[in-house]
Amino acid sequence: MATQFISKMNKTEAGFHLLMTLSLVDGQIESSESSIVLNFIEENFSDPIEIIKEQAFIRACPEEDRLQHFTETAQQFYSISTPEERNKLIEFAMKVVMADKKMEANENQYINALYDCWGLD
Repeated sequence: MATQFISKMNKTEAGFHLLMTLSLVDGQIESSESSIVLNFIEENFSDPIEIIKEQAFIRACPEEDRLQHFTETAQQFYSISTPEERNKLIEFAMKVVMADKKMEANENQYINALYDCWGLD
């Protein structure tokens, strides 16, 4: 069950959280990753977002709570998005994860969680 905070997220916020959390899984968010994610979000979603607040939340989320936050956010995004929006996001998420040409075990865990939440094979 998503927290009240997550259930109020719009598509832009939820998509941003998903992609930035994936970027953080390998230990840190590079400024280049953040910029690429932000460009994708701005091109594909038009809901308002307070970037600094959302970045601060993601960075402050304890590592042990990150997967649960990711899963709840994925469920929220699913509930308010179209199949086309989900396909665009998952395609871009794979590009984020594979930017370094390899998928680490923890990155795979998060991608699998996203596929599971959205009922993808």
